[in-house]
Amino acid sequence: MSELYFKRPMPHGGKLVERVITDKKVAKKFLESCKRTKCPVYDIKPTLHYKRGVPVRNVYREIMSVCYGFFSPVEGSMTSAELESVLSKRRLLSGWVFPYPILFDISKEDYKALGVSEGDRLIIRLKGKPFAILDIEEIYEIDPEELANRTFGSPETNPEVVREKFDDKHPGWVIYRSHNPIILAGKYTIINEPIFKPPFDRFWLPPRKCREVMEQKGWRTAIAHQTRNVPHVGHEFLMKNAAYTGDVEPCHGILVNAIIGVKRRGDYPDEAILEAHEAVHKAGYIKPERHMVTFTLWDMRYGNPLESLLHGIIRQNMGCTHHMFGRDHAAVGEYYDKFATQILWLKGIPSYGFDKPVNEVEGGLLIRPQNMREFWYCPVCKEMAYSENCNHTKEKEKLSGSLIRGLVAEGVQPPVVIMRPEVFKVVVKWWKKFGYPFVNEKYVQWKEEELEVDLPDLD
Repeated sequence: MSELYFKRPMPHGGKLVERVITDKKVAKKFLESCKRTKCPVYDIKPTLHYKRGVPVRNVYREIMSVCYGFFSPVEGSMTSAELESVLSKRRLLSGWVFPYPILFDISKEDYKALGVSEGDRLIIRLKGKPFAILDIEEIYEIDPEELANRTFGSPETNPEVVREKFDDKHPGWVIYRSHNPIILAGKYTIINEPIFKPPFDRFWLPPRKCREVMEQKGWRTAIAHQTRNVPHVGHEFLMKNAAYTGDVEPCHGILVNAIIGVKRRGDYPDEAILEAHEAVHKAGYIKPERHMVTFTLWDMRYGNPLESLLHGIIRQNMGCTHHMFGRDHAAVGEYYDKFATQILWLKGIPSYGFDKPVNEVEGGLLIRPQNMREFWYCPVCKEMAYSENCNHTKEKEKLSGSLIRGLVAEGVQPPVVIMRPEVFKVVVKWWKKFGYPFVNEKYVQWKEEELEVDLPDLD
């Protein structure tokens, strides 16, 4: 199929959601008006693990992703009817596909102290400074455990792809199980644009800006690479093969979009992820003009097929024409079939509300899937091999993430056939900064205190 067939898809829902006041004078007047009418004020608190008390989420990331259009057409915290539609049909009330609840939750104690009612405007503060407002349309109560169970499903309700019951070992299930019970539903508006700290400032490219940059680069076709990890050589070959030898013929550019937020123990720090992917094109392994590194703020849910829907929505909104999906996409543990995401995009998963592929259903996505199988190192060919394209499958050596992490943890640079030295150098750089190469509770606590942004003075 010729690349001339493809054109940049419209945003999911038809237009980008942009709910950010960028003019500081307008923002100050807006805030002054809120103060005159004595709008209630709420300081964002991290979502804490319902058992262990460590941060697992910060709702500011969802507010950012909503207001800058990454989650278009979602405009805020979901009403009870919208939530039920998402949980039962994986669709918004408007009919557009959306996989996850997006909720502004507070404790019963905070709700009582706030004294807010439907119709009120709430000033949301971050780090003690005005950040956004929430125009409250509805206030309702949820059962967090029921929310978590219904969000992901079970082997009984979703037998096509769910293999194990979700529990405390699944980070996404824990996030929803840790939600507070009171939901304030309504639209968000950011009134004080955050300033990203280094190195995040170099990679911040919200959807409208990303689309503009793609136009400037002449990228009529762009394929998205989802990542929560530093790249090993297998990832690099996945990008190259998906973009340059697949149906896109070849793709003009690769958009690496990293998920930045709280992650599970053992993943790499966010700063290392971004700079390590940048190192791939800075060192010339992929041409810089065909490779761009960006990020989305989201405390990852590790939801395999459901997460792939969100990823498709994000990258379609950013302007991508294609999205690569590999084995065990955005997964952890053995909860899902290893190819659950590809099943969703190739055939559909009826129990999740898709009786055919998600870009063939009403309200579905326009971005096209590029489903990829596995890469390994072939010691006979002495190169990376893809699927069955050589006859040495008995000798194949899989690129094990746990093996690579084991080498890194011992301070041993992995062989160049596994990890580029420039990537390892980035890992070591941030290891020296944090005192550890991987995410742990200390990093998560530090991350919550620092966040990725600062807020300017608006008062």
